[in-house]
Amino acid sequence: MQPLPFADYLSLTHRPDMGVLVARWQRQPLLEEFQHGYWQMLDMATAQQCRYWLIDCRRRDNANNQNVQWMLEAFFPALAAQLGPPAYLAYLFSPQHLADIEADTTVPALAYFDDRPYHVKRFTDEHHAMEWLANCQQADKNRAT
Repeated sequence: MQPLPFADYLSLTHRPDMGVLVARWQRQPLLEEFQHGYWQMLDMATAQQCRYWLIDCRRRDNANNQNVQWMLEAFFPALAAQLGPPAYLAYLFSPQHLADIEADTTVPALAYFDDRPYHVKRFTDEHHAMEWLANCQQADKNRAT
């Protein structure tokens, strides 16, 4: 469970005890680092068959339009294709960062993800984010039985 650092901008940890991939941005990444970091998350999640992610963005600034478009057009479709649905991504933000994101018209509202093979929620508290992921895991187990 030792975190794997990717340069100085991202650490990744698979928590098999919790069934969660934990990604922590260490600073605001450049566009190339941002994309590389997400591909690294997907590679680790695929290797571990882990569809439940905590993505800690508290050390990052706001996303820019270029990142948002790349996520919607390239990353999320690849995530669904590679991991299989559903995938659950709990994003952890500072309160001000979350307020900025929710006011940014280039960032889709959470309702955008309702009918997708991946589910996204935004949090300012890590405990609540992990609780949501645990509830998603339990709901998936219940549906499987």
